[in-house]
Amino acid sequence: MKSMKRAAAVLALMMTLLMAVSSFTYASGLELTKITPTDGETGKQVSNMAIKMTFSAEMATEENVKANEKNFVITGADGKKVPFYPVYDAEKYPNDIWLILEADLASDTEYTVTIKGDLKSVDGQTLGEDITSTFFTRNTKTDSNVSMLLTFGMMGVMFYSTSKMTKKATEKQKEVQGDPEMELNPYKIAKEKNISVQEAVTIVEKEKAKVEKASKKKAEKEAKKAEESYDDTPTFDYEEELGPNTYAVKARASVKETGHHIPKAVTRRIKEKKEAERLAEERRKANSAGKKKKK
Repeated sequence: MKSMKRAAAVLALMMTLLMAVSSFTYASGLELTKITPTDGETGKQVSNMAIKMTFSAEMATEENVKANEKNFVITGADGKKVPFYPVYDAEKYPNDIWLILEADLASDTEYTVTIKGDLKSVDGQTLGEDITSTFFTRNTKTDSNVSMLLTFGMMGVMFYSTSKMTKKATEKQKEVQGDPEMELNPYKIAKEKNISVQEAVTIVEKEKAKVEKASKKKAEKEAKKAEESYDDTPTFDYEEELGPNTYAVKARASVKETGHHIPKAVTRRIKEKKEAERLAEERRKANSAGKKKKK
């Protein structure tokens, strides 16, 4: 009986010691599971930087974050401390603490993040030893040079495209209007095309005929358009003072639109004017045809 009691006492003592050892081990088991920027990472921005840390236990309570604030240190290559303030989100990221940097960092510089071993979790676990992690900021001078090169490159592409489009438009216009250099210098055409001067003159004459035909067609089109838009109905400007019992309006209106009749004398003058214009046009065409026959 006594031996059984002794054995039970020994077993209870062993369990107590095991729990104590387990509790001590647990209390010293806090770990850093992730840090951003990662150790040795390069090319980080010099402004709006944040150090994001994730641990193996809950960290995000107001009391715990405030108590651990002194256990974080960020220094530059010159050893100067970089000011920061901690933030957390207990609901979404209970194991995270983020350090928001208050000032812009130097370009192309190494920075060190130190997490001291005294750092504690909400349940009392400690980190046990200091942890350091480094990162490097990007070279903003190189960024500016690259940006400038890209800008010049884009301008070059735009200039080339514009020049090409202008050249194409000029060539197309020459096809319609004829090349002045070709019209004035048949000898150059003969040399470029390796043909006789007489053949070059023939080419020039054809180009002239083509240009003349295009010009005539354009003039006829414009004359037709002008004729269609011509309104020979007399109008009065009702903004002028026309006498008593007359009301001014903001737009011009024809006599027909006002409900009045056009005087016969006015109609006759209009017809005579149009007939004179028609006879003048016929004489011009006849004279032009006569000149061509003489040639």
